Order: sequence, then structure tokens, then C-alpha cells
Amino acid sequence: MDSRASLTATREVAPEDSAERWGNTGIDVLSTPAILGEVERLCDAVMKPHLDEGRMTVGVEVTMRHNAPVRVGGTVTYTVTAAGDVGRKTDFSFEVLDGRGELVCAGTHRRAVVDAAGFRERLAAAGSR
Repeated sequence: MDSRASLTATREVAPEDSAERWGNTGIDVLSTPAILGEVERLCDAVMKPHLDEGRMTVGVEVTMRHNAPVRVGGTVTYTVTAAGDVGRKTDFSFEVLDGRGELVCAGTHRRAVVDAAGFRERLAAAGSR
């Protein structure tokens, strides 16, 4: 297993990715929550081929610095890179670049492997809290 497993994806910033969706009226730029969501999806995709049946990943930690806006309709490129071997807990670094190659956001994200059925059972038992 390559200890520097990574994945890159380019996306157009859609209206549902905007800060306005998160309560910042009139701010039609890529939101921090949308960035985190895409980072989580990409890190999960890196880990998925290494999972045993019945296992899944969950995000457990993130640090990020959102440096610059990108308007809805603009393009961003996400790159996530595992800091080491993909395992029970995997740390990633990530960066998001705009269409000009300038840094929009960077940070780290940790994902953990859990038993999918057990996780869903705990979620059901927790109810609406």
C-alpha cells in the first residue's frame, strides 16, 4: 500500500455549496461547510478500498484554514493525501485550489474505521439527542 495514497477532484462551485445556504445572505461563495463535506467524501473514497466488509469510516477530527473566496460558478480542485498507511485511523492533509491555482483552503482531517452495524445501532439508540 502506497503510504501517500491521495485523490484529486475538480468541482464547479454550485449554489448549494454557497455560504448563503448557511445563513450568509447575499454571499454567493464557496462555504466552509461545503469544503469540509467534499474533503470528507474524498478521504472516505481513499479509505473505502481498504475496508473489510461491514466496516465504514467516520470523520473524527478536522482543522482547516479558509483563506480566500471562490464565487458560485468558479472551479476548485481538492487534493487529499493520507499522511501514512491507510489503517484504523488515518490522517489526511488537504488543500483546495481555485481555477488560477491559488490556495483557497488547507488543513488536516482524521477518519476512523468503525463497524457499520454497531454504529447504526448506537445512532438508533441515541434517538433524537
